[in-house]
This record gives sequence, C-alpha cells and structure tokens, in this order.
Amino acid sequence: MKLRHLFLLTGLLLIYYTNAFSRNVQYEKQEFVYKTVKGHAIKANIFLPVSQEKHPVLVYFHGGGFMFGNRDQGLDIPLKEKLLANGYAVVAADYRLAPETKLDEMLKDVSDVIKWIKLNGQQKYNIDTGKVAVAGGSSGGYLALSSGFGGDLMPDAIVAISTPTGFSTANIQMGDLDVLNRPGPYDIVKDSVVSYGNYDSRMELWRFLGKNRLALYEIFGFDPAKEPEKLERYTLASNVKPNFPPTLIIHAKNDRLVDLQQVNDFYTLLTEKQIKAELYLVENGHSSELIKQNPEVIDKIIEFLKRQMPEIEVR
Repeated sequence: MKLRHLFLLTGLLLIYYTNAFSRNVQYEKQEFVYKTVKGHAIKANIFLPVSQEKHPVLVYFHGGGFMFGNRDQGLDIPLKEKLLANGYAVVAADYRLAPETKLDEMLKDVSDVIKWIKLNGQQKYNIDTGKVAVAGGSSGGYLALSSGFGGDLMPDAIVAISTPTGFSTANIQMGDLDVLNRPGPYDIVKDSVVSYGNYDSRMELWRFLGKNRLALYEIFGFDPAKEPEKLERYTLASNVKPNFPPTLIIHAKNDRLVDLQQVNDFYTLLTEKQIKAELYLVENGHSSELIKQNPEVIDKIIEFLKRQMPEIEVR
C-alpha cells in the first residue's frame, strides 16, 4: 500500500511540477480561460514558482504578424526560466488572430487578460497584482506597448522586443482585393474565432497576404491607403499619455522586418515626454531569434523589471 501511494505521489508531482532544463527550476504550470467570445474560450498558460510568497508577473504576447502563433510556442524558454528563478510568475496568453479578427478586438483581448490578472491573480495564483508587467516580440510587442494607452488597469512595466512602433501612410501600396477570392492559402480562414494559430499553415497565409500587399487590410479591416486618417488610433506615438508605463525597448540594428529608425523615433518621443524608457540595441535577430542570438538581453529584462517592480532579488 505504501509503495502504491509513493507511485501515486510521484505521478502527481510529474503532472504538476516540471524541472526546467539547465537551471533546474521547479514550477507549476496551469491553464486558464480569461474570456469567452462567441462560445470560443481564449486561454493563457501560467507558470508559477514553487514558493508561498506573492509573485510579480510578466504577461507575454507572442509574435506572428497578428496572424499566426500561440501561447505554447511563442515564449522563449530561457527567458521564462530566468523569470521563474527570480520569483516571477509568467503568463503566455493567446489572443484572437487576423484575418478572422481585426486589430481592435486583439487590443481588447490584451486589455482583458491584464484586467483578469489584476482582478483574479491574487486569489487564484498568489500574484502580486500591483506588479504586473507585459512583454512581447514583434507584433506581440506592439500589443504590449498598446496596453499602455490608458485605462485603470494598465501594466506596471512594458518590455517590447523587435516591435513595430508606427504605421506610416507614406509608402503604403495596397494590392488587389480580388485576390482574396481566389483559391490558395486564404482557404484556411475560418468563419469562427481563431486564437491558437498553427505556425505552418497560418504563416503561409501571412506570407501570401504580405506578398500580395493585403496584410494590412486584413489586420485593420479597412484600406489604409484609401483611409489613412484611420491609422492615427493605431499609431503608438499618437496615443502616448503622461502616465504611460516605464518601457524597455530591445531591438537589433540590422532587424530585417522592423527598421531601427521608427524604434529610435518612438524612444525619443518617450524620453521627450519624460516617460521612463530604456533602449537596448543588439546587432542581429528578430523577436525570439534576437533572444537566442543575444542571451544577455534576458538579464537586461530582469534588471529592468527589478528597477520598476522592486523588492525582488536578482539571481
């Protein structure tokens, strides 16, 4: 009987606790639903340090051109491990994806998951709801920055990696919308909400729309070349208020997807508005690849969070 109980206990530990790679960090992983839209549950993973203390938390939004990606594959593992080792809980959140959903609704998802954590995190997961940071890579970084636009439940700090910080009408050239009616990658688009994007098929869709200069139309839900005035509400620089959260921007000088100039311009804007902002530049990489090629940025992120959400000892 004792042996049976030992096997049962071992099995339960394997279910609820994971030994994480080189740092041997023990943590508990759970899944929660932070909202339901048209019967579709939108989920997040939460990773909790094995500790009785209250945990500050970092909420991470994956990249993927607003069209692909998911909570299980978008979060860099070494970053997650280092955060857990330093007492942070980590949330990897799904959000609805284009073209089934437009950017306004994605921004609402970001706001809603932060709100859910602020209102429920302490009771359910022992989260210090006064220390909620957000981060993201590429399009996920844009969503993270957008969470600082305003409201009662803004994050306490933001980390943006390889992030497009502005939408310019200067060089927008839209393709032929009739392309959307042709057979091809667009056939995977569903009539229902999608929040967990398969990388292979939906990346093909993203490339297809990008090649035909139709991605922005499907993300915004309007033609920005014909209605450029509508872009104002999505331009980060136009929406920064004095209470914008402290922000760390990480970018590669040779980023092939997001040019450095727009990032420099946004950083300058933040400093001119006397908002706490830091810019850390590396040579190469984009989003998760940037972290893999420049692992020192993980320490930069931890140090930044420690300054903005103190009382956590860096390890």
